[in-house]
Amino acid sequence: MSLRFLGKKSIVLCLIIASVFACQEESNDITPTSNQEVITPNSSLAIMLQNTATLDGSLDNVIDNANCILINLPVNVEVNGVSFLIDNVGDYQVVEAVLNEFTTSEGNLEIVFPITITLNDYTQIVIANYDELETFINECSGENEADDDIECVDFHYPITFSTYDANFQIAETVVINNDEALYSFIENLEGGILTSLNFPITMILSDGSTVEVNSNQELETTISEAEDDCDEDDDNDWSDNDTCSISDVEANLIECEWTISNYNNDTGFNIFNIDFMDNDTATIASLNESYIMDWYVSLDENIYLVLYNVSGGNVQVLNGDYILVECTPNQLVFQDLSDISVELVLDKDCEQDANPFQCFEDLEAVFVGCDDDNDGFGEFYLAPIFETCQASGLFEVTYHETLVDAQANVNMLASPYSNIIAPAQNLYARVELLNTGEFQVFEVALTLENCNASGCTESEVDAYLVECLWNVVNLNGNDDLVLFDLDFDANGTVIITGNGQTTNSTWSTSQADDGIWVEFNGVNAGNIQAISGNWLIVECETDRLQMNQGNNTMVIEQDCTTDSNCNVNDVETNLMDCEWTISSYNNESNFSIFNIDFQANGQAIIHTPNSTQDYSANWTVSLDGGIYLDFSNISGGNVQVLNGNYILVECTPDQMIFHDPSNTNIELILDKDCD
Repeated sequence: MSLRFLGKKSIVLCLIIASVFACQEESNDITPTSNQEVITPNSSLAIMLQNTATLDGSLDNVIDNANCILINLPVNVEVNGVSFLIDNVGDYQVVEAVLNEFTTSEGNLEIVFPITITLNDYTQIVIANYDELETFINECSGENEADDDIECVDFHYPITFSTYDANFQIAETVVINNDEALYSFIENLEGGILTSLNFPITMILSDGSTVEVNSNQELETTISEAEDDCDEDDDNDWSDNDTCSISDVEANLIECEWTISNYNNDTGFNIFNIDFMDNDTATIASLNESYIMDWYVSLDENIYLVLYNVSGGNVQVLNGDYILVECTPNQLVFQDLSDISVELVLDKDCEQDANPFQCFEDLEAVFVGCDDDNDGFGEFYLAPIFETCQASGLFEVTYHETLVDAQANVNMLASPYSNIIAPAQNLYARVELLNTGEFQVFEVALTLENCNASGCTESEVDAYLVECLWNVVNLNGNDDLVLFDLDFDANGTVIITGNGQTTNSTWSTSQADDGIWVEFNGVNAGNIQAISGNWLIVECETDRLQMNQGNNTMVIEQDCTTDSNCNVNDVETNLMDCEWTISSYNNESNFSIFNIDFQANGQAIIHTPNSTQDYSANWTVSLDGGIYLDFSNISGGNVQVLNGNYILVECTPDQMIFHDPSNTNIELILDKDCD
């Protein structure tokens, strides 16, 4: 930004002082934690809060010589008869630079009236002439004299208060978003109104660091200790950067690293240090992140810092042009040209041992390879181990079998890498900083483990699958697919039968780092299509496999029944083919008067031939290491004793014998009755 003569060009940038606070009323009675947390009108803490929120009028001392008032912008001034328009805070420095070209007796600044001023209580008054202005100037303390406003500590907004009447009734929650709102809130504590702060709150100290406060006593102590802990800059210069020329600023930036103590009132950036280098590049680094950017300092009546091409991370928000507003040897304060409310505070850190390789040094570098056959050899994927440290794009990492190769940057290894020494040797990672060519070499340990969580090898899974029929006994907690038989063939085909359908599909297994995978393709027979795709085996037994596919879980179980009519699918089909007589139950033949009509909807009718007794029931057939018949909800009669679960122990096309698993002496014999 620049200051130009009136009549040619003018600068338009408004200084906006915004005052916003919101209230939300509640009907509930709220009692403070203790009376010690109540803030009463005119108490010492209330006065401290108001003094901390008091408007600091020293920002424009170069034109009004008054610490307790602020002239609203834009304003016209004349310096030795030449008119200037001041419409942003950066122009104060320009006016100061013009005045510095004259001796004290020669320099003369006059304000063009009328103007509007803001008092330190945020009251705005229109001033018609210098006599009226002088009345308010005389009410301010002199240059660098003690005054009431506290400038060395600030609140991190928003903060909230709860207010109460004398009986601690009718609570109101008040949200405070800035100094003006806080000043007004404290000013209006009267008429028996009591209030308390809702802790914790955060205070920002003059060096940009923060303090969390949890009580009135801690708050009063924090403000009291910080009150005189900085230069309030109440002299009649624009700021204390008189000795900061552009060459001083540039040399100072390059001399040491600088911590981002504060950006836009956010101290979360203080984990980052900036290392400004004399080739107009810089590194922004924390313990775990590192980025590059370009920078330069320029002079156009004001001193500017320009940051651009920030390579990544949330620090990309720093891209932009900044004007220097405060300058000391150990701290530089900038304002964003596009939004002067955004402040960038840099604190010098000469104790930081700049080490761009710190992330690599802190990382325990171990590559894990898979050795499922326990022969001491396996494959290692080399890229992932340093991904966090390489996120900035600042480094090139190569891997080598020997230290000499890494130092010479020859014989780079490809990924995946198979170890040549059993059980596994170490490798060497060469990490090179791209913008300087500097490199370090880090030893990387190789370790092998059995990556197959299922405990079975691929060949074992293949043998289990082709041995017998298999049924899907569980898919995401549902056994609807148990009716389908899966007949795996060694040539890669699987014949799926069930529900009146037969389909030929394909299957295959494969070994990966995370275990054994089974893949089904071409499955197009109704609901059984749900098994399509790749499944990772997570549990493996000779007659049971549990597999995962994303969030889906499938369990298949082996059915090695020798009689072709006695797999789970055929049992269910056979039961529905005709009625079945209860020839015996628990060695009692008096149940033989009953026939069971198994129906396809999971319903059954238990009745006598002359239908003098009819009862309804539910039934299912399932596979869980054996074939089970389950009766439930039998509606009445002595046949209710059949409610329960039975395992099939003998099976022919015309007779099925079941035992009660809880008492194998109880036997249920069903004989087929198609008449």
